[in-house]
Amino acid sequence: MENEIISATPENVRRLFIYKQHLDGDSLRGSFREKFNSLMDDICFVQWDPVTVVAPSHLISIWSRIGKFKWAELDRQMWDEKSVFLHFTPTAMLVRMQDYPIFYSLMKNYPESLGNSWRSHIPPARKFIQDHKELRLQIMDKLRKGPADIKQFREFGKREKSQDGWSSGNEVTTMLYYLHMMGDVMVSGHVGNQNQWTITDEFLPEWVEKKDLPLDDMECIMAQKSLKALGIATATDINKYFVRGRYWNLNETLKRMVDESKILKVSIEGERKGRQMFINSEDVKTLEKIEKNGGTSGMKLISPFDNIISIRERLKRTFNFDYTLEQFFPKEKRKFGTYVLPILWNDQLVGRIDAKLEKKNGILQVNSVYAENGFEKVKEIGEKLDETVRDFAEFLNVEKVSYGNVRPDEWGRFLR
Repeated sequence: MENEIISATPENVRRLFIYKQHLDGDSLRGSFREKFNSLMDDICFVQWDPVTVVAPSHLISIWSRIGKFKWAELDRQMWDEKSVFLHFTPTAMLVRMQDYPIFYSLMKNYPESLGNSWRSHIPPARKFIQDHKELRLQIMDKLRKGPADIKQFREFGKREKSQDGWSSGNEVTTMLYYLHMMGDVMVSGHVGNQNQWTITDEFLPEWVEKKDLPLDDMECIMAQKSLKALGIATATDINKYFVRGRYWNLNETLKRMVDESKILKVSIEGERKGRQMFINSEDVKTLEKIEKNGGTSGMKLISPFDNIISIRERLKRTFNFDYTLEQFFPKEKRKFGTYVLPILWNDQLVGRIDAKLEKKNGILQVNSVYAENGFEKVKEIGEKLDETVRDFAEFLNVEKVSYGNVRPDEWGRFLR
């Protein structure tokens, strides 16, 4: 299979992606623990976001793939069984504990390990760490006495208004972040919405291997995992998916993987020349199966930070779908709403809903429903959407769904 090039249609690229992301139906079986661990093995990460306009985004991403579960079951996997851990890459993500050697290697070489995509962050990170040696020692001394949340560090560091308007301006928060990125501390629980921090060696399971991988080996492992979760992807897709831009020599790595037949080049029908795409060799049979039998997914609601929409140019290229996190816009500039969930139906993103959970009143409020062009008259979507939204409400532990007045006419008869 050396330097073999296979072909695929855009439709089957999309279907393979949905399949690899476990959004193709109810393919996961067993207990929550079994389904969750299989899911994390295959998709590599779930982005962490605690905002509760509806529910934390990571919970929605998991629900859309494995169905209803008790939220406490995820806590059990994180804090008791420790099958996953919370890590910043720099984006906050849940990742597999068995992948700790990858992150250990990145941590031990931080900040230089930030990679090409984050290279501008290296000098300020290096400077802050160098300039705050005493604060680093104080925080580590505090944590050696036991886990602590941010409120328990009030006597340490300065607190100033942040210059960028986003970061906290709190030196302790900044140092905890850098200590985390260097592998000295980990999140070991939550106190409300606050992270509880602890010394890494106090939290890690005994079986975890702490091994500093050679850069070439590490990049090969990361690229293969990323491609496994994406199905068919460009180098840019691979870079941005896992581990979020932390590569230095990705093009050389992919060339070596092609030469070793670990991955194959893919030609996409109708794609412009010059955009090289790849597939894992072991996924060729899966692609052939999809080409023969087609793909199915039913309907899923997609969280705002879901893996399938996180790479915007891939989203546009694969689904012809535009998505913006409008919750960060002033209200008057929002086109679709505050907390917008795309609607996946079979192998297409066919619309989106703007939702809000009114927990006190036991209502999932769907403020508006929008259809993508070409799907607004498909009645089957409206019928399936109401069923899916009510399943979602059950997952959120509310009994009532209320729809606003903005909705496609052909869908509206089902959305009451």
